[in-house]
Amino acid sequence: EERIIDVPEEKRQGMTLIGYEESERIAYRTGLYVIHFKRAKYADPSDALRGVVTAPAPGDVFDSVSGRTRYDASFIAKVVADKVENAIPLERQARMFGNERLPVAPSTLEDLYKRTADALLPLYERMVDRIMQCDILHVDETFIKQLVKGAKKCRQAYLWCRLTGVGPPMIAYHFSPSRSRDVAKSLLGDYSGTIIRDSYAAYEKLDCEVACCWAHARRRFLQAVENGYGKAEPLLKIIQELYQIERVAKERAEKKGTDTALFHARKEARRQSQKFVRDFFEQCRALKESERPSSPVAQAVSYALNIEEELKKFLKDARLNIDNNPAERLNRGIAIIRKNCLFSGSEAGGQRLAILYSFAATCKANGICFRKWLEDILPRLNSTPAGQIDSLIPGAKQSSQ
Repeated sequence: EERIIDVPEEKRQGMTLIGYEESERIAYRTGLYVIHFKRAKYADPSDALRGVVTAPAPGDVFDSVSGRTRYDASFIAKVVADKVENAIPLERQARMFGNERLPVAPSTLEDLYKRTADALLPLYERMVDRIMQCDILHVDETFIKQLVKGAKKCRQAYLWCRLTGVGPPMIAYHFSPSRSRDVAKSLLGDYSGTIIRDSYAAYEKLDCEVACCWAHARRRFLQAVENGYGKAEPLLKIIQELYQIERVAKERAEKKGTDTALFHARKEARRQSQKFVRDFFEQCRALKESERPSSPVAQAVSYALNIEEELKKFLKDARLNIDNNPAERLNRGIAIIRKNCLFSGSEAGGQRLAILYSFAATCKANGICFRKWLEDILPRLNSTPAGQIDSLIPGAKQSSQ
């Protein structure tokens, strides 16, 4: 594909086209193709002192001085999206490009991947700021392997997830070698809204409001029933009733398609849920007195009673989800990365993955193609004024309309 970049007419008046300054870059559409740039060059036959005027270089996504990168934004977007969203390792991608008669080293693809993450860092930090301004957050963490330098083995590291609970969906991952309270405090210590979480101890010392996840409570009662403890079955049925009420409210609100409609539907439905929640904890207290502490039923009951107030929070605020499943569903995608990419090579590499996976997950939550989003915003990162950077965040256009 040939593209001609011309000199503006006012700069070439009286001049004659004498040739082109030529360069090429690799791009991607439904397959590989080459964009052939022809930058017009003009000279004035009657005035040699005017010199030669050449059309500007096409520029590139990493704002290099020459603007002569070999790889178009579309190619870079495909490489990054295939690694992050489709979990295709860069070595495998290099082999795939080789099959299409493009010899490219894995180290070259790795450089494009790293530079893309680094270029997106300011936008990622701005998205984190906006997430932390949200009144409700889902939080969770999942493990990922990290290579131990010089040891030829891996250790367990973590990706911590923060997801907006209301408004446009935005997701930020943070990589850390640790799962300690210090990490939770660094990510959420200044947060003043409500977080929806599981009962992991790292979150317990935070000053923000907390709502706990009914899905985690349900799993413990389900395990007790599956192991033959029938006394847990009535409590499991109560939780199932709560979820049925939530489903009906959601289906009713989906016809109107707005957050406000969902909140109104939940507010009405949860009046019905109050009785079920009251019965649930009354039965829990009765079972705690009669069951031996080591039984699965007693353990499930103790778990629920220890976070009783946090489990009841959803009844008081219709904006709160009944569980933390939105964050847990996001973390299932990390499991695919664990299988295919195996490990993070370093702490810096882990955070680059966190940055890119944050945007991939946010794109998916907003119904946007991650590859096309990258292709669109990468060339605009360096030219977008700081005051307009929010417009580049996935879903920003939909939320402003």
